[in-house]
Amino acid sequence: MKKRKKIIIWIIILTLLGGGAFYYFKPKKVEPEYVTEKLAKADVMQSVSVTGEVTDISRSDLTPEISGVIEELYVEVGDKVKKGQKIAKINDTVLRSQLDEAMIALQIQQEQLDLKRRKWDTYGPEEKTAAKLAVESARAATWTIQKQLKKNIVYAPTDGLVIKKYLEEGEMASVASPIVTISGEKGFEIKADIPESDIDKVKIGQKGEATFDAFDSDEIFYFNVSEIEPAATIIQDVVYYKVTFKMEKEDSRIKSGMSTDIDILTSERKNVLAVSNQAVKNDEGNRYVEVLEMKDEQKTTRKVDVKIGLRGDNGMTEIISGLNEGDEVVAFTKE
Repeated sequence: MKKRKKIIIWIIILTLLGGGAFYYFKPKKVEPEYVTEKLAKADVMQSVSVTGEVTDISRSDLTPEISGVIEELYVEVGDKVKKGQKIAKINDTVLRSQLDEAMIALQIQQEQLDLKRRKWDTYGPEEKTAAKLAVESARAATWTIQKQLKKNIVYAPTDGLVIKKYLEEGEMASVASPIVTISGEKGFEIKADIPESDIDKVKIGQKGEATFDAFDSDEIFYFNVSEIEPAATIIQDVVYYKVTFKMEKEDSRIKSGMSTDIDILTSERKNVLAVSNQAVKNDEGNRYVEVLEMKDEQKTTRKVDVKIGLRGDNGMTEIISGLNEGDEVVAFTKE
């Protein structure tokens, strides 16, 4: 009997120990940790970032109006030139030969017309018209060549500096290729290609900031959008639009060809209610945030639909309605 009582006692002890161990080692429910922020007023900004290149405002690639061998080249790289100054002379021997031939052709056509006029009444209206047109055509060809002969001198279109020379005396010049490049004295501008996905955000007059690879990254230059070309440019099967930026202040260190990183301020909302982008969630197109609340002495969240405005690339989203200033919203949750 005593032995049986001992066994029962041990069973009770082991049961109690087992229950205590289970309770002690039972996984405890871990409440999520909420990282929150308060809805407050802030500036929300949106921008477009691209790379650009410095170009001369009055840069000119000088091409001849007629093709031919360069007989004389009057400038070298580094020379300063004035508007109207002679840059190059194109040999006009070929043109003069063509003019001689055209003059002969005109003379022949005129003589044939004069002969026909002696028996003018024997010709029909079409023959008379053809004879007159032949003379006019020959005369027009002569005038064209005479005009071209006056274009064998290439002049500087503006004051500036010769920064590049493509040909030397004795080489063949073409109307399709420049002889020299002149950098004008009107300063510089920045040009950049902006993809079609961003071009609708860019407007003339918008301001922005630029940094140059040649200078320290913390040195900021300011500009505004001055021109947007309507025609598209295709680069590697992507549609781009050429945009020109005018610098607000000239700097003697800036030179043509320098590369720059540009941030265009395309939209801005000042002193509006805003939260971080990560606090705004999307449920099939409906925007909402989670507001932190206390319920039965425990932290919990409540889903609140909101209407958003500008979503900035500075990490903030404008809240138009649905929340009040000071509301504590969940930025993210640590499980």
